[in-house]
This record gives sequence, C-alpha cells and structure tokens, in this order.
Amino acid sequence: MDPNKSGEIQECRRCGRMFYFTGVGKCICASCKAEDEAEFESVKNYIYENLSATIMQTSKDTGVKISRIKSFLRDGRLVIPDGSAVFLNCEVCGANIKFGRLCRECADTLSKEMKQQLQVDEFQIGEKPKSSDSARMRFLDRS
Repeated sequence: MDPNKSGEIQECRRCGRMFYFTGVGKCICASCKAEDEAEFESVKNYIYENLSATIMQTSKDTGVKISRIKSFLRDGRLVIPDGSAVFLNCEVCGANIKFGRLCRECADTLSKEMKQQLQVDEFQIGEKPKSSDSARMRFLDRS
C-alpha cells in the first residue's frame, strides 16, 4: 500500500497493524502515536531536568531508543536547551545544532544551490498573500 495516500486503510509503519490513515502526520496507527507522544514527553522532561545528560544516558534512564530521540530532534519537535550536553550534528558540515538536520549556513547554501540548479530567478519567486481577502481574484470592469 502507498503510505502517501490519504483516506485509505494503511499498514502502520511501526507495528504493522492496519488502520485508517487520514493523510495527516506520519503513517502510524493511533496506538503507536500514543506511544510516540509518551516517549517524547519522557525525553523532553528528562533533558530539561538533566541538562548535562548525554543522549546515551537519556536513552538509558528513559528507556527510549537513541534513534527515536534523534528523530525527535531532527523533526524539530524537541529543542535542546542551552547548557545541555546533548546535541546533534549538521548533516552537511558536522557543526553542533540544537534541533533539525542542517545548520542555518548549510540550509542557506542549499537553498541557493537549488535555485541555481532549477534556474530560478528572483522575479520567479512569488509572495504569499497576507490574508484570505487578498486571495480572491479581482477583475477590472471594462464597460
């Protein structure tokens, strides 16, 4: 089954149970989502109470796998507080970062490189409307 399809019965990526996927969020069942949230809260609370704890120590004391802790950080759900010994590395340059996958400098460089590869000029980048009123199409009356 295609995990990107919404409104269909899907197989949970974690436990393999079938469930109705609404198309919002990760393709995991309600039971696994609840487990995910409980683990997230446990890790978040532990890190804020134990700023000097490493990822290994956090995993050992909370029972949450290191890969899951790193996933929370990469997804931006969890931000490492200042003064913590826990950190991630930028996937491009290896610099220490508090959350996500890339440091700001590498993300900016990647954005510039993508624009060049796609041959996108500044005038081809549109602005988002500021409110829903501006989203309506307007016509000139030519009578």
